[in-house]
Amino acid sequence: MPLDRRSPLEEMPEANYLVGHQDGAYYRLIVRFFYERHRAHANYVRSDEIKAHLQQVFPDYGETACLRHLDQLERWRLVRLLPEQSRPRNLLELRQRPRTYQAERLTLKLEELRVREEAAASAAASLNPTALDDLVERLEDLVKGLAETGIETGEEHIYELWQSAWRAFEGFARDVETYLADLPRHKPQQTLDYLGFMGYRDLVTRYLSEYARRLFDRKGYLRHLLLDLPAVADRLASRLAAVASRQVRADGSTPGFDAERDRYLGDLAALQGYFTEGGDAETLLERAQGWVAEVTRHARRLSEQHRGGTVREQTLLELGRRFAGLTSGVEAQSLAQVAFGATLPLHWRGPAPASVSAVAWAIPPVRIRLQPVRRGQRLRVPTDPTIDRTAEQFRRLLEESRQRERAARELAALFGPNMTLNLGRLRVPEPEHRQLLLRLLYQALSRGGAASMGYRHWLVTVEEEGTQLGQLRAPDGTLSLPGYVLRLRTGVRDHG
Repeated sequence: MPLDRRSPLEEMPEANYLVGHQDGAYYRLIVRFFYERHRAHANYVRSDEIKAHLQQVFPDYGETACLRHLDQLERWRLVRLLPEQSRPRNLLELRQRPRTYQAERLTLKLEELRVREEAAASAAASLNPTALDDLVERLEDLVKGLAETGIETGEEHIYELWQSAWRAFEGFARDVETYLADLPRHKPQQTLDYLGFMGYRDLVTRYLSEYARRLFDRKGYLRHLLLDLPAVADRLASRLAAVASRQVRADGSTPGFDAERDRYLGDLAALQGYFTEGGDAETLLERAQGWVAEVTRHARRLSEQHRGGTVREQTLLELGRRFAGLTSGVEAQSLAQVAFGATLPLHWRGPAPASVSAVAWAIPPVRIRLQPVRRGQRLRVPTDPTIDRTAEQFRRLLEESRQRERAARELAALFGPNMTLNLGRLRVPEPEHRQLLLRLLYQALSRGGAASMGYRHWLVTVEEEGTQLGQLRAPDGTLSLPGYVLRLRTGVRDHG
């Protein structure tokens, strides 16, 4: 019979060993010992082994305390006492014989979470460089499987493809989210000095910017792949739920069809919404760009403090040094025109002074009354949003795929059931077929005897049969050529 489902309001006694308790240290060491033995594929632990393990930390730890702690863990449903396989000869032997325990599944999961968090407190998150490519590949397989196999006829195959795609999506999404959430935790602005932070900036910003660029480039393609999922979501969720509901649990129960169908509908909507406009993918890109901008701003502030002034002060000092190194006023005048833009102002209006042949540095200053030029308010041009042509492009790609399939099927019909074609003794119904066969012949001869048809894994290989000339006939004429034999190889994957 299936176990009762817990309510969210129900207490969880299995977690008592983690919270405040006067013997909490003993309980946590015992549970950790069960977890380490489970990791070593030793699932059955004796009480004397537990006592010996705790005596390494608490030398006075005795058997009475060990059994008392194990009884309490059993009441909390953390461990299970296994029955004795052999009968003791007397009561003394029964009392002296070590008990055998096994940790419950939830106990091991709680301890695994604690171990993972202990390691995460010191280790920084990282990005899987192949997670995005793996997600794209798995979604391509899913879309291709839906198109070729069909939802109704190949539910087992579609279920495998969906499980692979969903695992790849979950791994990618959690990986990126964990990495971005972990960036501020290490507080590089506070813990690194100037040189250390500059190295951190160069390394992290370049790495994060490259990853964000790859995600931005693939985002549009992922939307293409997921374009038709909403239209088939109900049927696909039903087929997936049908497969999942046939799985038999360890207690003899099977998952409910309706619950599984609702879960798959939610997963499909989550996958679709992740990459839509305004979805989590765009939010992640904004967070990545925001962190790069924040690190860059802090690097600029550190640079100004390290150099003893602002960037503008440094620029003016460098400009002063250049003026001081000039030998004549003519050079200074040329440099001033470049450095200060000494040309007619565009936002002021006034009479230009008379031209004087003397050196500019020897001419006394001339006062000119300037009037500001009021250009009025600029007209704002309404934005022209880019038309989303993803559906049209996807339909065009599907049509091109269908055209390639039709051409391949027509060619396969020429080869016949034995997949062999002798060009020296052949008549084709259309001139286009002759041109296609000749093109495949030339490609195969120039590429070592085999040429791809551009459809799936289909190949055409060529063999020469004798030296006599044969004839390739078509409605528009006859071509004389050696007796080449073409063989069509469609591959094992395409025979079904």
